[in-house]
Parts: sequence; C-alpha cells; structure tokens
Amino acid sequence: MNLENRYPVSASLFMLREIKNRQEKVNRGYQLLKRKADALRIRGRQAASELATTQAILGHTLREAYISLAAIKFTNGESNALVLENVGEAQIRVERVPENISGVSTVSLQVIEDATATDALRYAGLGAGGHRTTETKKAFRDAVKILIKFASLRNTCVLLDEAIKTTLRKVNGIEKVIIPKLRNTENYILTEMDEREREEFHRLKMVKAKKNMSRMLPKIKTIRRPVCGDIGENDNSSVPSISQDDSLECIANLCPSTVSATTISGGDFKPVCYPHNWDDEDLLF
Repeated sequence: MNLENRYPVSASLFMLREIKNRQEKVNRGYQLLKRKADALRIRGRQAASELATTQAILGHTLREAYISLAAIKFTNGESNALVLENVGEAQIRVERVPENISGVSTVSLQVIEDATATDALRYAGLGAGGHRTTETKKAFRDAVKILIKFASLRNTCVLLDEAIKTTLRKVNGIEKVIIPKLRNTENYILTEMDEREREEFHRLKMVKAKKNMSRMLPKIKTIRRPVCGDIGENDNSSVPSISQDDSLECIANLCPSTVSATTISGGDFKPVCYPHNWDDEDLLF
C-alpha cells in the first residue's frame, strides 16, 4: 500500500481503535460542516435576493429624489449654500447590531431616527416652493434609509460568501483527503493483523506436527522391520532400505488419529526419517 495515502502507524489493536475513534469524530465533524454550509447557502441566497430587490428600489428612489431636487432648483434657485450653512445634528443615525448566522459573526446596520434633533431647514421654502422642499427632504431621507439597508445586506453577502468558501474548502479536504487516508490506514492495519494471524496459525501447526512426530518415534523403533535404514551397531548384514513413502505409511498405520492423510499427502507437512539415536529435545524449536 502506498505510504503517501495512509498515516504511518503500527499495525496493532490499539491503533485500530484509535483510527476508528478518529473516523467517528471526522464523520461527525464532516456532517456538521455540511449542515453549516447548507445553512450559510440558504441565508446567502436570501441576502442576495434582498440585496437585488433593495438595489432596484434604491435606483428608483434616488431618481425620484434628484428629480425633486431639480424642481426645487427650478423654483427657488441654487440652495446648496443655504443647506451647508444650516447643517446641525443628524436626524438619521446608524446602529451596529451584531448577528450570528450559523457560527459566522456579521454586523447588521439598523436605522435610528432621532426625533429630538433640531431641523435647521424646517422653515425653508416658506416664501415659495415649500411643498416641493418638504417632498425633496422626505425623498432623500428615504434614500438614506435604503442606502443603509443596502450597505448592511452587501456586507452580509460578502461575509457569508467568504464563510461558505472556507467551509466548503474544509468539507472537500475532509472528504477527499482525510477520510480516504483513515480508511486506507484501517485497511492496512486489518491486512497486517490478518497476515500475522495466518503466520501464527502456520507456526503453531508446524510445532504441533513436530511434537506428534516426536511422540511416534518410540513406536517406530519397536518395529521389527527397520525404517529408513535403521541398522544396529553390531549388525553388519545388509538390510534393504525403505523408501520415505513406506515410512509415512508405517507412521500412519501406527497412529492414524494423530497423522491424517491430509497432513501427509496435502503438502502442509513433509516429515523426514530421523535417526534412532536422536533425543526428543532436538525435534522442537
């Protein structure tokens, strides 16, 4: 398995439990981030829709306000100097209200009208065009309110857009990088543990087969017919040798319950003929 696609861990039960716990936490965080991204998208669509509507209304309101201002200039002449000379306290103020949208901190701008502020131009236009002056003041007041709302919605849309990009980047990183690495690491640990288990089973099987052979050797010695050239020290007569297959058949006839046909002929264990003067301890590891 490619080391770049998994975490460098040792194959053990402890690490397997750690990887599984980490997978549960990552999956929980992945689901929460997906829900957060969905909530931010819904709120962003609402803010974008309100922003488009407010922008359309703002254009119409500003057009009407400047038409009214042109009518005043036609009736009363240029009045910019009069307005600049009588600037006093602001009647419309802005309040910053913090707002939390699915964990994203935003600021909403609220319009507050100060009724206690004195209007320096309340008597403007008494001589001529007073009605048009009042309509112009009202139109520009509405335009300022819509401008504040437009700025608030635009700020919210920008913050939500950045938050959505960041959240989606985290979601994609978890989905494309972290979760596959954790899965590959878990598969690697399971594969290594299975391989170790098979090796241990084969080792125990070989040990058991050698122990069985050590138990059957005393019975083989008592046979009248020598097995694989079992010749006495003082006997100089020639004794026909017995092949390995005959010795295996002899061992199987002596203890059929211990040595099965599958063990002899299946290729799992191929016993050899040991000399008669070996000790039992030499047959073990």
